[in-house]
Amino acid sequence: MSSARLAGTLAVLVLLCACSEGRGDPTDGPRLPAIEPSPTTVGVAYEVMLSATGGAAPLSYALTGGQPPPGLSFSSTDAKLSGTASESGEFSITLSVRDAAGSEDTRTWSLKVWPAPYLGEETAPNGTVGSSYEHTFACTGGRPPLRWSVVDGQLPAGLSLSPEGVVSGTPLGSGSYSFTLRVQDASGATSEARRGLPVLAPGEQTDGGPQQPTSTFPLSVGNWNIEWFGDATYGPEDDPLQLANVQAVLADAGVDFWGVGEIVSTAQFNELKKQLPGYDGFLSDDSTRVSAGSGSYTASEQKLGVLFKSDVVRVLRAEVVLTDKDFDFAGRPPLRVDLRVTRGSSTVDVTALVVHLKALAGAEEYARRLASSGWLKGYLDTTLPTQRAMVVGDWNDDVDTSTTTNPDTQQKYDTPFRNFVNDTQRYTYVTQALSLANVGSTAGRSTFIDHQLVTNELAANYVANSTRVLKPLITNYSTSTSDHYPIISRFDFGQGGRMLKVTAPNGGETLLAGTQYAITWTASGVDTVKIQYSVDNGGTWRDLAASVSAASGSYTWTVPADASGGGRVRVSDTQDSTVFDVSDNTFVLNHAAQQVFINEYLPIPNNVPGTSTPDYDQMFVELLNTGTTAVDISGWKLHDDKSYSGAEPTRHVFPAGTVLQPGKAYVVYGGASAVPSGTSNVAYASGGDGLRFNRGVNVGSSGDVVYLVLPNGTVQDSSSYRDTYQGVSYNRSPDASLSGTWVLHNTLSSSATSPGKRANGSAF
Repeated sequence: MSSARLAGTLAVLVLLCACSEGRGDPTDGPRLPAIEPSPTTVGVAYEVMLSATGGAAPLSYALTGGQPPPGLSFSSTDAKLSGTASESGEFSITLSVRDAAGSEDTRTWSLKVWPAPYLGEETAPNGTVGSSYEHTFACTGGRPPLRWSVVDGQLPAGLSLSPEGVVSGTPLGSGSYSFTLRVQDASGATSEARRGLPVLAPGEQTDGGPQQPTSTFPLSVGNWNIEWFGDATYGPEDDPLQLANVQAVLADAGVDFWGVGEIVSTAQFNELKKQLPGYDGFLSDDSTRVSAGSGSYTASEQKLGVLFKSDVVRVLRAEVVLTDKDFDFAGRPPLRVDLRVTRGSSTVDVTALVVHLKALAGAEEYARRLASSGWLKGYLDTTLPTQRAMVVGDWNDDVDTSTTTNPDTQQKYDTPFRNFVNDTQRYTYVTQALSLANVGSTAGRSTFIDHQLVTNELAANYVANSTRVLKPLITNYSTSTSDHYPIISRFDFGQGGRMLKVTAPNGGETLLAGTQYAITWTASGVDTVKIQYSVDNGGTWRDLAASVSAASGSYTWTVPADASGGGRVRVSDTQDSTVFDVSDNTFVLNHAAQQVFINEYLPIPNNVPGTSTPDYDQMFVELLNTGTTAVDISGWKLHDDKSYSGAEPTRHVFPAGTVLQPGKAYVVYGGASAVPSGTSNVAYASGGDGLRFNRGVNVGSSGDVVYLVLPNGTVQDSSSYRDTYQGVSYNRSPDASLSGTWVLHNTLSSSATSPGKRANGSAF
């Protein structure tokens, strides 16, 4: 991960400083900043400065590629990207800067917008007085890490809520408890919901029937590189202090299963087990418990190991695997452990591989990590193709961009784990969200190199957003305990194998009103499902079908005429609403892929006759409806860059009752004097100050952006321009085609403009 990455922040307003890269001499020409904008979340105010350093003033900016996320706008005056994002997704923009001497610089930035957090409907299982209780609340969306709190009401006495959304403890008294939960993401976006949690007396019945068992079957999994644990020469100098600190962390965390690495002293490890009542464990060189271990590890080497609660986890077999690839694994081939997890009378089998890949950030070390990733995937694909399996440990590299710089290009290598990252049908890094949110897994550094990978069979039981980095409150932690932090995730097998997963629409799609779309899902252990959709990112839900066969996996939906960028679908078990899934990200309903769009616009008109002043009333924007049905455009808006950013008033709002018929155009002029008499489908800007488009860079200004925006703030269509030519409009090519590129009108015909008509002058 680039060292220029900025850590996530809860601040609503994000300001990034330009990096001068050592350039301050105007004669060098302008240089745009080599920064990576911090991610944001839908609904959160955002601002980042992309202004250049150096160059001869004044500097002129223009967007030359991509578009800001809907809801954000770019100011060509000061290179500020700001606003409140209305849609989630991955976006990129390309910006060019030119100084007074004609020197230029161009740079492309990427910006991730996370969907807003949403607490849907959820029923916590009953608790029982005197019995241990644990339940993890669920949230969809939000930029990790998420932080939970109770903001009203109270939990049952004896229970507490962790910042990760886990309520646990032993209830002390019976009763019905109600409270309001709040979840806040790393951008500061919040969601709240009311929850209830009944606590029953021992043997108490509910609704006149026998007490139902709780549906939870939790499993917590951790991995930790415990730096040179017990080594007399390397790592923390005070071995007894390191032992005490490690024991305190593990005992306090209470995790069911740990994969640990960098264990040197077997005696120190055995002493740790003695100080952890209820835990068992072993190291990779233990010939009594591990096949092929003693031949791959010596007593003085860094060893892999496992620790586990013996009343929850039982080891069926253990083996060191891929021993013939010892070099690529830095002399530490993976430790495979087959586990049986038991809660009451129920059991689940899981396979864990503990790894510690090659360290350091050289090209040769990167190549060995790349090779070991290939060996790992080949092993999992062939030997564990349908099993619940995980790979945990110190991977020594990141999953988005490598920590290693290519010496030939001076750019970061791609992640060496791309083979896993791209195979989303079979594998998921549950740690990836934290990596993308700029969370570090190592002390004193921003890199995330301690990962947990799970197969799709295990991913179905992953508790959403549960992965966290544990940062112990230990004095001088990095020198007294370890240079890595523990990583913890949670899983729940309590549905007895019941599972639902929405596969389409799952985020990023554009659905056209009136067309048919196949909503699809996968299901296990569910008979019938209820299907709903939302247009406000899960704030409210509308019913589509009350009961559909879960096995069918598909429902044909006639897309409604709702204009929204916040679409989601939810599929839930009709018999148990706690078993459900929601589209991972938002999709677009009735958006720019439909029938109404900008077809022509004139930024700078000709001069008023006999003067040298442009007739600004003659500026215009032409909309076109290429569909077969009429579209109500009441409340739609036209913006330039400044009004879209909120710095100036909206340029035009289409009044109530404005309907654009199929095949027809609608023209909005800058002022009343330009409106032809006796013409329909025409108006002038209602903002009171005209359309106010800027001149182009080629004539000493900055260019501009033309926006068509829906009433809910979603950008329906937009076009940015760099240069202007007086009296000549920009037009789609081919004319009247949404997929057309923007060209000067006089390249299509002999005329310079054709407001309200086709480019060739004929009527629409």
